[in-house]
Amino acid sequence: MDDDIIEYVFDTIDNFYAELDDLLRLPSENVEKTTTQYLRFLIRFQKEFVQTPTEIAQVTYRFLDSAFFLEHSTTILSHILHVHSLSSTEPDELVLAYSLLLYAGREDPRWMKYVISDARQNKQNRLLRKLLGEIKEFLGGYPCMSVALALVFEMCKVAKLRHADFDILSPALLDFLLNLVESTRGDAEESFNYDVIRLILVFNEQFMMTQHSSNLVLEVLTQRIDTTNTFSANLIFMLNRSGTQLSYFKNVISHLRGSDDVVVQLLILKLLYGVFTHPALYEYFYTNDLYVLIDIILREVCDLGEEREAEALRDAYLRVLKPLLINTQLHRTPYKQSEIHRTLCSVITPAMHKPVEPSTRRLVQRILEEWWEKVCDQPVAPILGVDVKNAVIESSQGSNAVARSAVPSPIPSFASLSISEPSPSGTDAKSPANEDVSLPSADLNRGVVCAGA
Repeated sequence: MDDDIIEYVFDTIDNFYAELDDLLRLPSENVEKTTTQYLRFLIRFQKEFVQTPTEIAQVTYRFLDSAFFLEHSTTILSHILHVHSLSSTEPDELVLAYSLLLYAGREDPRWMKYVISDARQNKQNRLLRKLLGEIKEFLGGYPCMSVALALVFEMCKVAKLRHADFDILSPALLDFLLNLVESTRGDAEESFNYDVIRLILVFNEQFMMTQHSSNLVLEVLTQRIDTTNTFSANLIFMLNRSGTQLSYFKNVISHLRGSDDVVVQLLILKLLYGVFTHPALYEYFYTNDLYVLIDIILREVCDLGEEREAEALRDAYLRVLKPLLINTQLHRTPYKQSEIHRTLCSVITPAMHKPVEPSTRRLVQRILEEWWEKVCDQPVAPILGVDVKNAVIESSQGSNAVARSAVPSPIPSFASLSISEPSPSGTDAKSPANEDVSLPSADLNRGVVCAGA
């Protein structure tokens, strides 16, 4: 019997969910038919029970968590793709079909890769092309477009685009997306603005991963320096917010591995690096935005933990810091130079239980040599009393590490800087120039630096 001719009356949303569960428990002699019944049932009661993003997520996860889906996942995904996603133009149907594909891909990237592979015809991703066409038409308004943006982001996040698909990432499309960011500033649907920015970020990543002749994201930005103010400001805002959220969970490894916050941070940092190393974009950001970015970097370099993912993220911030300090207007209008220098010194001071990663040491050394020494015209690492370029960091017993300089330091050496054992009051701390200089542990020094930054 056709479910459309059966009258249903649901007193509560729980009764509605119970009926959905019953649909998924029916004998699955025809997997495609059961999948279509589920979708049609959702469409039928969409206005009553499936309106908000939370409600859509509820019915989507009920489907994905069912034994029915887990047993027939590839057959179901292929059916949703071909019958309900590629063939339909109805927003009410598309928002639900796209949501099922989106959340399946978030649950397991292998499912998203399967959808991408199944959507290819003549080496072109038909789903990607259809979605971008609908985004340009703003089909279905905010509800449908938010899901479409997220689905394109997820596809581009898990797989490299084929060469045949790059033609659709045109300057006209990027201009449209940047205009969309500017026109939706201040809208009630704030998250939509950020979804569009995330899409631009992942397109930048795609250009970075390919041997494309030029990065069209950067090329388009060079033509729109004065017409993308919302985009530039929201990039910094999104980075600040993602960093704050990550700092709260910095000791939760599962959060680091599973959250889009880390992915978005890395994508933003990659675009920032591209901007700060592209001569035409050196002064793309307002100076005040650069000040905020410096504050974010100081915070994140201090607060990120010691997990592998956190170390990679810290290195990404340090990679951005060097061109930010040297190439932008901060070269002329310095900001928090002393705090930056102290933070960098704390990063390369090894803790007793955790040596400094070689990649991190090299990044910091380059910043100190090319910015602190050449731009600021200061001796390298005077706070530590060691010429960092020639320093040999050795481990030692106790709470301190020892740094020996292979050449005489350009400044007077200091006595032990240990926090736990200060010099007696009323005495001058002096030591011969060639003696070892004890450095405080990274954890202690980092805490002091961050508190005063």
